[in-house]
Amino acid sequence: MAEASGLLEKYSSGASSGDALTSAEFRQSILKFKPEWEKYDATRNQATHLRHIEAEVPALKNKMIIQSDIQVLQAAMDALTIQEERPVQWILTLLYDMLREDSSCFGVFEEALKQQVGFYKPLLAVLERQNVDQYIADKAAWLLSAVMGNVPRFFSEQDVEAVITTLHQQPVCSDLGILEAVVNILKSDSFRVAVWTMPGVSERVAAVSPQSASPPYLYKCIFALWMLSFEPEGSVHFKEEEIIRKIRDVLTASRVEKVVRLSLTVLRNFLTHKVFAEHVVELGVLEVVQQLEFEKWRDAELYDEIRDMSQQISQQVQEMSNFDRYERELKEGQLKWGFIHSSKFWSENVLKFEQNDFRALKMLASLLHSEDLTTLAVACHDIGEFVSMHPLGKKMISNLQVKERVMELMGSVSPTYREVRREALLCCQKIMLNKWQDMDNIPK
Repeated sequence: MAEASGLLEKYSSGASSGDALTSAEFRQSILKFKPEWEKYDATRNQATHLRHIEAEVPALKNKMIIQSDIQVLQAAMDALTIQEERPVQWILTLLYDMLREDSSCFGVFEEALKQQVGFYKPLLAVLERQNVDQYIADKAAWLLSAVMGNVPRFFSEQDVEAVITTLHQQPVCSDLGILEAVVNILKSDSFRVAVWTMPGVSERVAAVSPQSASPPYLYKCIFALWMLSFEPEGSVHFKEEEIIRKIRDVLTASRVEKVVRLSLTVLRNFLTHKVFAEHVVELGVLEVVQQLEFEKWRDAELYDEIRDMSQQISQQVQEMSNFDRYERELKEGQLKWGFIHSSKFWSENVLKFEQNDFRALKMLASLLHSEDLTTLAVACHDIGEFVSMHPLGKKMISNLQVKERVMELMGSVSPTYREVRREALLCCQKIMLNKWQDMDNIPK
C-alpha cells in the first residue's frame, strides 16, 4: 500500500496538458490496458517475451523476469516503435515505475547494456518523433536520462549532448519533463560539468521564477544546483551572483518544506566555495534565512537546519568583514555596493589604510578613472568615508590630488552619471566640511 501511494505521488505532475483526467486516473487507465502484442508488426515475434512482464506488480518480480531473460527488455524497446500510443505508454510506465520503486533495478539495465541490448537509440527516436504524445515523451526522456545518469560508463559525452539537444530543440516534452531529464544526467559526475555548459541548461535553471513556478519544477531547479555544488571549486563555470540571488529569492518566496530544506543544503555546500560565500554575505542571505525561523514548519528538524545555516553564514560575515576582502576588491578593479562599503566597516578598518604606505588608498584613488559607473560611485563614497574618519584624511587626499577628479565627476552632465554625481557631491561636501573643521582649530 505504501508503495502504491508513493507511485501515485510521483505522478503529481499530471498527465498531458490536454488530458482532462487526473494524473492518478490517467495512470490507472494506462496500467489497466492489456496489450495484444501479437497484433503489432513490431512485437509479433516478441509477444512471448512481453507477456512475462506485468503492470501493477512489485518491481522485484519484473526485475527477476528480465534478469532471467534479457530479451524481454529488448522486446520492450522494440515495442516503442508501435505507432499506437497506449501500448507505448504501458511499456514506459511499467519501466518507469520499476526504477522509481526499486533503484536496484538499474542493475538490470546495466546487464542489458553489457549484452548489447539496444536501449539508447529506441528511446532517442521517441524523442525525435514529430507530434509524439507528451506523456510518452516525458517518460521516455526520464527513462533514458535516468539510465545514463546511473550507468554512465555505457554512454559517451556525445550521447549526452544529443539527448540534451533533442530535448531543447524538439518541443515534445513538458518543461518539467525536460528539467527532470537534465537533473537525471547531472546526477552522474562523469557528465555534470559538460551538461551544465550545454546550450539551454543553465539558462533553464536560472530562469525559474520562485513566485510563479510550481513546487515540483522549483524543487528540480534547486536539485540541479545541488548536484553542481558537489563539484570542486573552480571546475564549473558559474554565474555565482545570479545563482545565490536565485536561492535567496526561493527562500524568500517558497514555503514548501522540501524546497526550503534543499535550498539550505545547496547554500551549505556552496559556502565552501570562496566566491559563492562572498555573494551569500553581500546579497543579504543571512537576513532571509533568519526570517525563516519565524515561519511555521511541520517538521521540527527544519528549525535546527535554519539555525545552523544562520550560524554558518554569520561566521562568513565575520570572516569577510575585513580589510583583506576590501583589498581584494580593489585589486580586481571593480567595486560593488556591499557591506565592505558601509560606515561600520570604515569605522572599524580606517586605520588599516595606513598599511604599506597607504597602498589601498592609492588603489582606491586610481579607480576614480574607471569606466564602470558603479565603481566610480562607490569609489567617491569610500573616499568621502576616508576623509571623514581618518585623522590624516584631508592631507592624504590632497597629496593624491583626488579632489580635482571628484569635482570633475560631480560636474558630469551625462544622464547615466546620476549616481556618480550624487556620490561625488557627497564626497566633496565631506572634504569641504573637513576643511572648515580645520579652520576652527586654528589658534586665535
